[in-house]
Amino acid sequence: MLKTNLKKFLFTFIAFIFVFSMTTSVFATDDNIVSNTVTTENTVTNAITNDDSVYANTTLELVENTVCRIDAGGYGEFTKQITEFNESEKSATLTLTMTNTKTVEESQRDVEIFFVIDNSSSMLQTYEDTTRKQAVINSASSLIDKLFTANSKVKIGLVGFSSLDSSKGETEGTIDDAKLISNLSNDQTSVKNSLTQLSELEVGPRTNIEAGLTIAQKNFSQDENMARYIILLTDGVPNNATDGTSMTYSGVVAQRTKAKIEEIENSGISIIGAMINLDSEKEEPTTHKTYRELAEEIFGTEESSTLTEYFYIPDDEIENTIVNDIFDSLVIRTDNTLRNITITDYFPQEIIDNFDFEYVASPNIGTVSQEINTENNSITWNIELLSEGETATLSYKLTLKEDYDQNIIDVVLPTNTHVDITGETPEGEINNTSDDSPTVVVKYNKPEEPVSPNSPVIDNTVIPDTKLPQTGEATTWILAVITILVAILAGRTLILKKQNNRGNNNK
Repeated sequence: MLKTNLKKFLFTFIAFIFVFSMTTSVFATDDNIVSNTVTTENTVTNAITNDDSVYANTTLELVENTVCRIDAGGYGEFTKQITEFNESEKSATLTLTMTNTKTVEESQRDVEIFFVIDNSSSMLQTYEDTTRKQAVINSASSLIDKLFTANSKVKIGLVGFSSLDSSKGETEGTIDDAKLISNLSNDQTSVKNSLTQLSELEVGPRTNIEAGLTIAQKNFSQDENMARYIILLTDGVPNNATDGTSMTYSGVVAQRTKAKIEEIENSGISIIGAMINLDSEKEEPTTHKTYRELAEEIFGTEESSTLTEYFYIPDDEIENTIVNDIFDSLVIRTDNTLRNITITDYFPQEIIDNFDFEYVASPNIGTVSQEINTENNSITWNIELLSEGETATLSYKLTLKEDYDQNIIDVVLPTNTHVDITGETPEGEINNTSDDSPTVVVKYNKPEEPVSPNSPVIDNTVIPDTKLPQTGEATTWILAVITILVAILAGRTLILKKQNNRGNNNK
């Protein structure tokens, strides 16, 4: 009976082990199980084609708005930078600026000017319904306005000269033949009022230029750094001098007047004069020389003048000569003008090939090439003159083309390779360059495409890292060991049982 029960136990135990082993084998897996489930979805392509949708998903981005700066010999500065950026339009507007950095105030010199104007009777002759004297005063007034506009530092005074009238018991041929009407002043209104006083001043019969020059000379400052000028306006050859000599057109009068001119010029005071309506044919009775010849003995010719500059003019040239020619002869300001400036802007080939170019604003000063020069990929801007404080500007736009080259995507693009500037300053030539440049980049933003149920795509879902018992691994070995131990125990129990049975039988 015991033997039968032991057999049943062993059979049941082995069957259990077998079933358990099969169960663990069925559920055993690798460390990571990847499901190969097939679903339907469109396959996404990485290819980019230049159609409307691609351009719509392209953007132009500003990388760095580096300002390209070039010095113009210490007298000016050039800059180039992006002044407007439009992402949706995919465009960048660049502005080129050339500035003369010298101010008008810096250019103004300290200047003193005396107008020395003839007030003799011959100045009352009329021309076109006005006297010569009044035409000179009117022109002098316009010149004064022009001087103060050009240089707020200028100081102006006025001297009138003729001679006293000996027929009235007055002594002519002295310094008193001239009168200081207004000393040097920076007050424009006061200076112009002195011209009114001159117009009302009684005229004298003769001309003492030496007296007029002497009065002006005495009333200048002694500052050697000051620019000092006498503007001499007369219609006659002098026939009086300050030593008492009078009523003569040559000899001592001519000598003294010329000597005074040379003395003043040598002291650093410049004389600019105009001889008005001097007859080059009519002879003076006492010398038998023409009035033009008598004047040239003192003042020289226009080509070789005793004065800094001298003009022989008819009545109809009074205004133009005084207001324009004499003004141009005065150095009342330092010349800080930039001249003959040429700015050449060079573009990279990637910009030429992939961007449309157009001018947004024409230059306010100078001229520019109508289109890009394809031989060297450049535009050229020419500025003939750029005065103190002036700024010249020019703007153009770069817009990304729809059929741009895909190879430029994500490439940082400079908007120019370099800029060259040449030109002239009062101190010398300009010849500078810079390769600094604003930069942009083209970006393609790949759109997300909708999923279609008709196209298979592998589901690469990864199952978490969970281990189950494996066939041939620890569980199997444990069961095997248990089975062996049970078998040994069962065998030992049978042997002991048999030995006990034999012992009982022997008794």
